[in-house]
Amino acid sequence: MLDTSVQYLGHTLRTPIVISSSGLTNTMSGIRQAAEAGAGAVVLKSLFEEQIESTIETDGQEMELAMHPEAEQYISQMGMHLGPQRYLELIGEAKAAVDIPIIASMNCVTSKWWGNYGKQIEAAGADAVELNIAIMPRDESEPAEAVEKRYLRIVDRVRQQIDLPLAVKIGPYFTGLPKFASELRKAGASALVLFNRFYQMDIDIEDESLAPGYQFSTPEEIYTSLRWVSILSGDVGCDLSASTGIHSADGVIKQLLAGATTVQMCSALYRSGFEIITRIRDDLTAWMERKGYKSISDFQGKLSQSASDDPESYERLQYIKALTGIS
Repeated sequence: MLDTSVQYLGHTLRTPIVISSSGLTNTMSGIRQAAEAGAGAVVLKSLFEEQIESTIETDGQEMELAMHPEAEQYISQMGMHLGPQRYLELIGEAKAAVDIPIIASMNCVTSKWWGNYGKQIEAAGADAVELNIAIMPRDESEPAEAVEKRYLRIVDRVRQQIDLPLAVKIGPYFTGLPKFASELRKAGASALVLFNRFYQMDIDIEDESLAPGYQFSTPEEIYTSLRWVSILSGDVGCDLSASTGIHSADGVIKQLLAGATTVQMCSALYRSGFEIITRIRDDLTAWMERKGYKSISDFQGKLSQSASDDPESYERLQYIKALTGIS
């Protein structure tokens, strides 16, 4: 029998397919469907730092964020959908209902509210925490190093407060990503999720106003994470979870060959339903059988840069070949 299990964040996952934080993982129905279809783990929909702050505001404390009144009203209404207390309840309900790891997700820009709430997440039964850090470097006076230090402070603070395995989800926009990835691991990251697909902005030319861009990923978006997974795998010293652009078993296999520990899926489920997890699992095992692999560990990282006899092919050489047409 083929073994599709992997080790991620200290847990054994029956498949490498992790369901990303999204509206799909916001309810018990979605969590059950993901588990029944064959997901290895589920990342709950992110709870935003502002929601915790808004809850504290209702207890009489002053909100520190300077928000436009409409934004403040929106944040204050977040708790009506899935507030901090309900989030803890969802963790407990999910743990009781399914037999796969439940990973809590926090979207944050500071470490301010983590002390007490991190402990509550742990007490609620979460198997791990995924920090979705979304800091937009828009201040021209703030150097890149200062932005990175903000990330590291958040990770370090959370690591001090909880004992759970900690994944850190980041974007690809760092000048020295290998060094920064290493610093995140030293600060306490048990895994890195590559990469966050940030909010896409568009402009409505008729209304002359801002509008949301296309929200789902496409298979063509796999290449950025694929490259960096292959470069970091074997060197960074922690688990790597590949995210964005994974829509089929081909994408899963590519990321595993590059050295990913797991893959995260979201857009494909919105397009095709939870049953796509089963199809991908079946296609993955069919490929393994055809290739003669008994377990994922037999080929995981086979095409990572660290395992290559020609590591430069992952960098400038291929760039030159692409531009000159030399094969």
